[in-house]
Amino acid sequence: MYKYLFLLGLGIANPHLYSGLKAQTTEVTGGIWFKSANTAPKRFLYSQTILWPSSIAAHTYLYIKEDVDVTKAVSLQRYRRTYTLPPVWDRDHWSWNYGVHPVMGSFSYLAYRNRQAHWLEAFAGATINSAIYEYVIAGGTQQPSYNDLIVTPILGSLLGEGIYQVKKKMLRDKNLKLWEKIVITVTDPFESFYYGFNFNKMIRAQYR
Repeated sequence: MYKYLFLLGLGIANPHLYSGLKAQTTEVTGGIWFKSANTAPKRFLYSQTILWPSSIAAHTYLYIKEDVDVTKAVSLQRYRRTYTLPPVWDRDHWSWNYGVHPVMGSFSYLAYRNRQAHWLEAFAGATINSAIYEYVIAGGTQQPSYNDLIVTPILGSLLGEGIYQVKKKMLRDKNLKLWEKIVITVTDPFESFYYGFNFNKMIRAQYR
């Protein structure tokens, strides 16, 4: 597994791999952060600004909901197990494995797609981010899950591409209706926040 993740990492950092695969967006400056993320390494860094806050927020919510002591939930011993033992097939509720994780995967996918990446690069990025989540962010609290390593990037990419195409079609109409703005905000919240919820700027910047 580590070998495949390493190869994916090399691929995502190699701009020549995507030289013949142009994305369907036209990026201009104007976002709140990362004014320019038009290369694979910059897109990776940009995706981390989405992966980490969203993951930490989700974990914080769970800790508060379940009244868990964070100092006891995370341990170096658990990290040692994470890196020395293979992943497991978890038995989490289906809504978590096939609902929450694909949505989180779509955020990673769209982080790349919205910044001019081809869908292949976006899928590779979502796969890398899934591994980062399992082994780094959540690795100190639980054993990495085969379910999540597989489902998150695959279903997340399918969901993300669907959101991307629907949003692209909506933004072709320069007079967005209220319900369209709501749909874009709910399905792609980080992109909406990136442009300060300025849909006119989003229309000018992309999907021409």
